[in-house]
Amino acid sequence: MKVTIKDIAAVAGVSHSTVSRALNDSPQISQATKDKIKDIASSMNFEFNSGARSLKSNKTGNIAVVYEAYYDQFGSSLYINQLFMELRHYLERMDMDAILLEGYHPETGASNIDRLLRQQKVDGFLIVHNNVTKKDYNSIIESGLPMVQLHMYPKNYNINQLNYFLPDNFTGGKTATEKLIELGCKKILSVYPDDVYSYEYNQRTKGYKNALENSGIEFRDDYCIAIQCTYNSGYNLFNTIPELLKTIDGIFFQTDIQAFGFLSAAKVRGVSIPESIKVIGFDDAPVCDSSIPQLSTIHQPRKELAERACRRIIELVNKQNTDSLVQEIIPSRLIMRGSC
Repeated sequence: MKVTIKDIAAVAGVSHSTVSRALNDSPQISQATKDKIKDIASSMNFEFNSGARSLKSNKTGNIAVVYEAYYDQFGSSLYINQLFMELRHYLERMDMDAILLEGYHPETGASNIDRLLRQQKVDGFLIVHNNVTKKDYNSIIESGLPMVQLHMYPKNYNINQLNYFLPDNFTGGKTATEKLIELGCKKILSVYPDDVYSYEYNQRTKGYKNALENSGIEFRDDYCIAIQCTYNSGYNLFNTIPELLKTIDGIFFQTDIQAFGFLSAAKVRGVSIPESIKVIGFDDAPVCDSSIPQLSTIHQPRKELAERACRRIIELVNKQNTDSLVQEIIPSRLIMRGSC
């Protein structure tokens, strides 16, 4: 079997990041520890990873993953936590570490991005945040450190000036609505989080509208419902729009967590899903297989997003392929289960 950084770390009794830095002659590691780890690596016939080998000794081996504070909430984190896990795993395979941090302190509003730049703790930034200030984007650029925008469309900066990897939210919303129409639905709600400035939800709604238009179904403003991105908000739909729910035959929930709450409430109230109302969510959270019924949903390509973003940031850290920006929209796909 191929020897890995973690194998050497286990023998040496240190962390895998210490091994990585020692093998790359980082000044953060003592010479005695470097010598010990290099001897162990040599005895185990270890070969450097091509990405790690090209790192310069003055690098920290850390990549900052910047996220927004509300992702700490359960309802918003079902998908994003899985994305963070993919990012960490991919970076570790490249012998690098992810530093997860909120972009701004939730109480003081102070910029953690600015703090990391001043402390010189990271080699680059993966931005999973749509509200980073223009000042902080410019500060990263002025520092000479690379960055990649991931998953979230920035509100305060021209995305055409950034490397980015984003999911195809428009096509996801269109595909979900087209499937409901194909299954015979004529009166379809679109339920989305009440963030009017969110590019991703706006795109999903545009996809919903496009599918209706292409099928000759009239769009109705009252069929677009904004609620909080929580389980309870989905559950309480039967109380907030009881009369409207009696008239519809399909719902496109723009997040899975809202759909989970609705499915639970429907079960309690004796409303048969999918016989009475067909339901499709968005994200493909890990618990979709555990809901009753199992939730049909749009799968967000978190593995592809994480892998491509990490590969790109490592290229930029190593000053490879820097002549042009890499900008990709990654396709989503529909996963059919029991809710429609």
